Amino acid sequence: MQNADELAAYKTIGAKNTAERNKPTIYTPVSKSATKTLSYSINNVPDFAWFADKDLVIQYDTVKLASGKIVDAFSYYHNKKNTLWVNSIDYIKDATKKYSQWIGEYEYPVVQAIEGPKNNASGGMEYPTITLITSPDAKKETLDGVITHEVGHNWFMSMLGSNERMHTWQDEGFNTYFQFRYEAEKYKSNSIFGDAIPAKIKELPTDKFLASIYGALSNVPMQSPIETPAADFKTSEEYGLISYAKTALWLYLLQAEIGQEKFDKAFQAYFSEWKNKHPTPADFKASMEKSLGVNLDKYFALLNQQGKF
Repeated sequence: MQNADELAAYKTIGAKNTAERNKPTIYTPVSKSATKTLSYSINNVPDFAWFADKDLVIQYDTVKLASGKIVDAFSYYHNKKNTLWVNSIDYIKDATKKYSQWIGEYEYPVVQAIEGPKNNASGGMEYPTITLITSPDAKKETLDGVITHEVGHNWFMSMLGSNERMHTWQDEGFNTYFQFRYEAEKYKSNSIFGDAIPAKIKELPTDKFLASIYGALSNVPMQSPIETPAADFKTSEEYGLISYAKTALWLYLLQAEIGQEKFDKAFQAYFSEWKNKHPTPADFKASMEKSLGVNLDKYFALLNQQGKF
């Protein structure tokens, strides 16, 4: 936002609401009848979104990244009693820090999430620097996971600029892999299996917990190949299973083979090399092979495999 006075008001009210989460102050315009013009400007984005609501609670804080860069963080939600959104600013900050650590530094000056109408069919819709969250907030792990996933799209849909229509897995699947990692580290939870995870599995170290999650996921029927254009999936359920879950499993198999540290360094090199350049699957393969010094033909052949790996 380029309107300095307006932005300052958001930050002042938002910081107060972050500090006093159970007593929110609602933004009040200077005039209820006069119109105003808001201006926005940002570089290196493929899309843009803007939302408006007279009754949103604003939360504001900052995220300090490893380089020292400071990112403004905003959360906008409806003023409801006992809403889980009172801690949403923390989820936005945690997601931004973790993805920056694992993949590469967040490029933009601001990161935001906004609560939208509840929708069981879709968790949300991502846009550069701001994401709409529509998933019913049943518990904190679920809301945190959805916010993290949608914030995570900033790295794949926006900063890398992958072609989600033709190669959905380069956005949704990569994002799901890192979301699963985030959920495992923070909660020993998983957005697919939810309450079905036995207590003894949750007691495992994070790496073994994830191995158990992916072991269970490998038994879920997933027929279509990962490299299926979005429009060619017959059902939304198959689209979700393949583009999100099967791709996350595929990445995990590679990570388990080469080790987490080598995988992270190779993925970070891919992000650094292809940021804002719209990489294809071939670009991802070449970058990973260059970093790892190995031929990955057998792994990338799995992208076209029907059924289980």
